[in-house]
Amino acid sequence: MIFFDVDTQYDFMEPGGALYVPQAETVKPNLERLLRAAGQFGITTISSRCAHQPGDAEFEMFPPHCLEGTPGAERVLADLPQLPRQEIAVEAVADAQTRLEAGTHYIVKKKVFDMFSSNWLAGLRQRGAFRDEPCIVFGVATDYCVRVCVLGLVEAGARVLVVEDAIRGVAPETTEQTVAEMRAAGIEFTTTDEVLKKVGD
Repeated sequence: MIFFDVDTQYDFMEPGGALYVPQAETVKPNLERLLRAAGQFGITTISSRCAHQPGDAEFEMFPPHCLEGTPGAERVLADLPQLPRQEIAVEAVADAQTRLEAGTHYIVKKKVFDMFSSNWLAGLRQRGAFRDEPCIVFGVATDYCVRVCVLGLVEAGARVLVVEDAIRGVAPETTEQTVAEMRAAGIEFTTTDEVLKKVGD
């Protein structure tokens, strides 16, 4: 089992953040429960983290956000999960020897909203690291970064579960469309309580 913690950074999660996702702060208690469980049970966790520089190409589509070195770029639950941690740079690549280590927290930096724009993560996906693996996805935003993470994992042959009470979308219409798209792709939806019961068992 792998947890995917998508873009849970101040600029997305907090009112007043540069690219605040409406009501994102309301799922923080569930995010905390999930990430604490990851530490308690040694669940490998991959946290995506936008790490922008002024003038990045993505700012043609979205307002500037998550500028590296600013508070807005920091994860709202920065000390979780309590696991050995590896930070993966934007320019990192996965070579033939790269493997995911059990019970490790990977913080994968990226410049665009697709988590798999990271060549390091894309390399692991291409080599089958997520095939048949239960992948639990939560974070923001449902209709952007969560969507591409989920569909990317489906493409990788993963068994994907989306934690419906630990995600939030930018707009109701696009969020509804995204949920429908995920269901059509065979994605299973679950809750924080159900995930915690599963990992506890």
